[in-house]
Amino acid sequence: MPKNDPRLPNVLESLGVVAWELPRAAMRQMPAHGHAEAQLCGLDEGLAILETEVGAWTCPPGRCVWIPPNVVHSLRSCGKISGWMVRLDANGRANLPIEPRVLALSPLLKEIVTRMMTWIEDPEANAAKRRLVDVLHDEICAASPMQFHLPLPRDPALRRLASLMAENPSGVAKHLAALAREVGLSERSLFRNFQKETGLSPGQWRRQMQVLRSIELLAKGRSVTETSLEVGYESVGAFIRAFRQTLGVTPKEYAHDRRSP
Repeated sequence: MPKNDPRLPNVLESLGVVAWELPRAAMRQMPAHGHAEAQLCGLDEGLAILETEVGAWTCPPGRCVWIPPNVVHSLRSCGKISGWMVRLDANGRANLPIEPRVLALSPLLKEIVTRMMTWIEDPEANAAKRRLVDVLHDEICAASPMQFHLPLPRDPALRRLASLMAENPSGVAKHLAALAREVGLSERSLFRNFQKETGLSPGQWRRQMQVLRSIELLAKGRSVTETSLEVGYESVGAFIRAFRQTLGVTPKEYAHDRRSP
């Protein structure tokens, strides 16, 4: 079902939710935009990266990315991508996440979306469909958030620090000292401010950035060794340990099992 199907708005208006398939494509790029409804995007194949002013979320296959209403965001894919999309009227629905996040995808949630894709043929609201929309809401609220988020600080100096760390991950201490002198703060204050805005220390932020960047490179077919060097690790073993500590699997296991939840 293509997104430009003229029947989709009728389904959303009638039922408060609409779902459609994302056909397999080599590349998808959505420029910055927002919408009044919440959105849930799940992948069967490929990798999607959601970006906002306050961070980036990397969504691999077998997970889904949640986008609250009216959040300006862009979306880009890596590798061949396929999956599905849901728009949900969140008005009057409590407890939904108020910030973007990558969520675990339960079999029930996936089956609900599959059923909702058929509603385009019969958009008339009824009690059974309303109950299923309620279950969709409950499944989104109950889904566990995954560690695929890289927050960005709002302060310009801290954003520059993040940019410098992304360009040269091995120079955290050097970047921190030089930037502290430039903005007239102590290294301790800069460190504390960075952690306050992102929830991560500069070192933790660097490691999270390296792991998420490595997921993108692995999705493009890079080897584990090539990936470890490109994201700034001198030792492949250290990269594998950091990757496994964050995601629970080795880079090789992840690359060989990208289709699994």
